[in-house]
Amino acid sequence: YLSDQNYVVKITESVEDDSKNGNTVVELGPGLGALTRVLLASYPEMIAVEIDKRAVDLLNERYPSLKVLHSDVLEIDYTKLAQLQGGRLNVIGNLPYYITSQILFALCDHHAAIRRACVTMQWEVAQRLV
Repeated sequence: YLSDQNYVVKITESVEDDSKNGNTVVELGPGLGALTRVLLASYPEMIAVEIDKRAVDLLNERYPSLKVLHSDVLEIDYTKLAQLQGGRLNVIGNLPYYITSQILFALCDHHAAIRRACVTMQWEVAQRLV
């Protein structure tokens, strides 16, 4: 989980979204909501995608206005989601090591529906990509 507030601020400041109230901002795997708390202040209509039911319940309790999709990020149809939200998506997330590659491939499969993706990953994964 992401706990360093300096990184939280840096990551959330990377989002550039001009949609109405941030309705095209999608956070992948918010977990306990470290990024969510900061993002929601600027993007009140953002969407979070979380697979863990306990985290979904916690997010719903902490942030009642947040739209949380209880789903696997690998199963989301980002093209359809972009159509429903009325524009290309701005994706943000702190990706787990074991599925980083799969998530990146899923986002690439829907590249036309994604305006920008700002993700963090472990150094070792990034090294393999370059």
